[in-house]
Amino acid sequence: MRVELHFHLLPGVDDGPTSVQESIELATLALADGTGTVVCTPHVRDVDVLSVPARVEELRAQLRTAGVPLQLEIGAEVAQDDVAGMSDAALEIAAHGPPGRRWILLEAPLSLDPAGLFDAVAEVRARGYAVLIGHPERCPSLMTGQGGRGLDELAAAGAPLLQVNGSSLTGRHGEQARRWALELARAGRVAVIASDAHRPSRGPVLSAAVAALTSAGFAPETVELMVAETPCSLLREGIPLFA
Repeated sequence: MRVELHFHLLPGVDDGPTSVQESIELATLALADGTGTVVCTPHVRDVDVLSVPARVEELRAQLRTAGVPLQLEIGAEVAQDDVAGMSDAALEIAAHGPPGRRWILLEAPLSLDPAGLFDAVAEVRARGYAVLIGHPERCPSLMTGQGGRGLDELAAAGAPLLQVNGSSLTGRHGEQARRWALELARAGRVAVIASDAHRPSRGPVLSAAVAALTSAGFAPETVELMVAETPCSLLREGIPLFA
C-alpha cells in the first residue's frame, strides 16, 4: 500500500486537525486514497517534539477504537530555523530509518531566505542524519537558484533527495508550483510524493497526484514507486549519510 511521509495528522498541535474527530476523518480519507501508513509530521515550531511519541500512541488507540486500520509512524517536519534549537533527543524522535542511515524531513522554506536551508542541512548532517527535502517546488528562490544557491548546490551539499507535494501537482499551490513539480519529476529528481495533508478540507491527494503525472505521460508503475515502494524503503532502510 501507499506510504505518506509528510502528513499533519495529530490533533490540536499545529495547523493540522483541530480535533480527534478531524484526525479520524483525515485518517479515513487516507485509507480510501490507498494509503496504509502515515508518518505524523507536526511542525517542530508548534509542538514539544518530546511529546510526539505519546501523542502518536494516543491517536493509534483512538483509530483502533474507531475501527480505522491505518498504521502510524512517529516523525516531525523540521524547518531550517528549528534545527539549532533541537536537542539530540528531539532530533532522534524526528528521524527515520535504521542506525547509520537515519534521516530528517527538512522543509524547503516558503518565504525565508533559503541560505538558511544550507546551514540546516550542514548541521543535520554533522549531527549524524541524512536529509529528505520537503516541497522544494514551493520555494521560488531555491527553484530559481537565486543567489547561486539552487537544487544542484543543495545536492552537492549532501541533500539530493526531494519530496514533492501531491497538492502541488494538482495545482493547489498555484500554476508555478505545479510546473516546477512537473519539471522536477521529468528530470528524475523526485524521490517521493506526499500529500502534506493538514485537515479534511486539505486531505490526501496521492491518487490525484498519480493521475496528474500519468496524464502528463509518466508510466503508472514509475509514479507508484514514488508513493509506495520508495517511501516504504526510506522508512525501513533509511538513507546513507555518505552516499
